[in-house]
Amino acid sequence: MSCNLRPASLADTEAVYGLICELKQKAYDRHTFAAGFAANLSHLQQRYQLAEVNGEIVGLIGIQIMFPLNLNCWIGEVQELVVLPQMRGLNVGKALLEWAEEEARNRGASLMELSSGKVRTDAHRFYQREGYEQSHFRFKKAL
Repeated sequence: MSCNLRPASLADTEAVYGLICELKQKAYDRHTFAAGFAANLSHLQQRYQLAEVNGEIVGLIGIQIMFPLNLNCWIGEVQELVVLPQMRGLNVGKALLEWAEEEARNRGASLMELSSGKVRTDAHRFYQREGYEQSHFRFKKAL
């Protein structure tokens, strides 16, 4: 199996929407999603990369490059990483994560961070295999 990576574009909105719905196991308002994706594509610090197998989009990673003052360094934050269930275990996620780490490194980052839902234990094992360590808790509040 050959996995090709390429940058996401506005033309990929529907495919990206489907991947994010798979990741979160819920549907989002398509108009709001499309507007947010378009806005994110225009941000210089935001990057999206797609994985294709036999011309079909099967995975996505989104990263943001930022400089948190409390860390005093540039970091790459994985904001979303999803691979279609039937493609898991075939190194698609690994290829996307390696791309993200290299992209962040090339943009001056010295650290990668990510969050993963508590129930995503398979994802946790994947991240640990890739050298990530749990370092803190993340809290959220609806506004």
